[in-house]
Amino acid sequence: MAYWNDPRVRVLKKYGILIDAEPEVLDSLPGKLPPADGDMTLHQWKLSIFGEPVDVGIFSLEWPYGNTKMKTLNGWGGEYVKQVLRHQAKVAKQRKQGELEALQLELAEAAGKAHVPKELLEAEVDDLEDSLQPSVKEFFARELEKVDDDVSMEQLLQKMLRFMNTAAAGFAQSQQRIEKLQKRLDALEPDTADC
Repeated sequence: MAYWNDPRVRVLKKYGILIDAEPEVLDSLPGKLPPADGDMTLHQWKLSIFGEPVDVGIFSLEWPYGNTKMKTLNGWGGEYVKQVLRHQAKVAKQRKQGELEALQLELAEAAGKAHVPKELLEAEVDDLEDSLQPSVKEFFARELEKVDDDVSMEQLLQKMLRFMNTAAAGFAQSQQRIEKLQKRLDALEPDTADC
């Protein structure tokens, strides 16, 4: 809650007095405050605002004598300030807790999207079966056999990348062997220009 939405600040702006009360009393403050009437007593004012006589503290600035002890001064306004700070900290904590819960929900939803039902993946493989190479069909058959319910997209992607890397490495080795064999074959063929 922003400080200007704090019930105490609203009362201060409207009536020029700084109040304090229990959180339930402050929460019962109406959205629209009635106009100020300077001739009202404090009791009448509390009835007009809260609808019942509630305990409300009034914070006032004092000009104490120089011989007033500090522990006395601490009791005058220090507790009020501590309560205001506690209230603000509580409100901020509640807001942060709400934000945290929203982020946790978002994270859970994202984690849920990171898995695909096994049946859906099987259906996709079946739809593409005619265009898939036998080794790819075997890969998916092997991987789907290991899974009971949902397929982790992250794990499947990692396995597919390893599978593709192995296939690419095998292709590169085969290509090198073909090139070597082609060179040998070229060396064995008689030079047709000499004939």
